[in-house]
Amino acid sequence: MSAALDLGTDWHTHTDTTDGAASPQQMVDAAAAAGLHRLHITDHVRAGSTWLPEYVAHLVRVRSNAPVEVVCGVEAKILDVRGTVDLPADLRGVEQVIVSDHQFPTRAGPITPSEMRRRIATREFRASDVLADLVLATSRAVFVHERVVVGHLFSVLPKSGIDLDLVTPELLDLLATACRAAGAVVEVNEKWCSPSLDVVRTLSGLGVEIVPSSDAHDTAALGAWDHVRAAAGMVTA
Repeated sequence: MSAALDLGTDWHTHTDTTDGAASPQQMVDAAAAAGLHRLHITDHVRAGSTWLPEYVAHLVRVRSNAPVEVVCGVEAKILDVRGTVDLPADLRGVEQVIVSDHQFPTRAGPITPSEMRRRIATREFRASDVLADLVLATSRAVFVHERVVVGHLFSVLPKSGIDLDLVTPELLDLLATACRAAGAVVEVNEKWCSPSLDVVRTLSGLGVEIVPSSDAHDTAALGAWDHVRAAAGMVTA
């Protein structure tokens, strides 16, 4: 069974290294002020990102005298149904990888939500098949690193007009089986209110560890739990 949510930990945050508004030090100080005891800093990377060694070294320096525990992570998007993730080859020093559905992973590569909406409307794709591919891709992507977090699961669906009711127990069981085998966890994402409380309840009941994430891009979002706090009641301790 998954453990109860630790609302003193934030597993998904961003800094001005990529698209955040605050420095790592500012995020750490704000996390402490918000009552957190552990902060996972997880800036966006791509396969071609060359700044990762400097990023890791900087977080090590910040961690040396931080008022909270600091975890060095990255976030990258899932590219295709094979579970390919847009990651640099050298992940030395990276303690966590968030694999996210920023776009739809297909057999031919990633497709934006707006383009997927168009293709579903023209019947080039069926929504149920697209969803099945998304779950398949995610269930393969959880093996890319020793510590993987599934980021804002299914947040891409409403952006393309895909009904969340198409998420079946069979699909969730497939993902849960992969997460258990890989030791991967699924975040409850405050920014995107995803996954839904029903999905949280189901995955937790299937033995998947659920963790709290703000997806904060500024200091104000740290410790401001709403959807996450509601999801805490869905988690099986």
